[in-house]
Amino acid sequence: MKRTAGLLVVFLFCSMIALHGQDKTQDQSQSQDQSKGTEMTGTLCNAANVVETAGKATCDPSKGGGSDDMVFIDDQGKATTIANTDKVKGMSGQKVKVNGEMKKIKDQDKMWIYNLQHIPSGV
Repeated sequence: MKRTAGLLVVFLFCSMIALHGQDKTQDQSQSQDQSKGTEMTGTLCNAANVVETAGKATCDPSKGGGSDDMVFIDDQGKATTIANTDKVKGMSGQKVKVNGEMKKIKDQDKMWIYNLQHIPSGV
């Protein structure tokens, strides 16, 4: 009886250590994604809806979209084409906080978004 109880305690202890190590690995991979690139705030926009006025880009949803490309417009009005558009599909006109970096893709500078957080309107 004591032997069985002792084996059970050892088994539970080993299981706890294994699960704790697994949690740390998941936490590290999530924090690595968030630490990649630069954190920026701006608006996502369908490329066909981008309007430039006085050297600054804005998003005009009344233009109807129609492009497969998406653009990130930062708070200073600089528009950058997004490389991984699957990450932002259906989010045109929404204000977001992103972690991303510039990458050269087919000889064009594009933004690669690692992490994205929607900012509710009025904030």
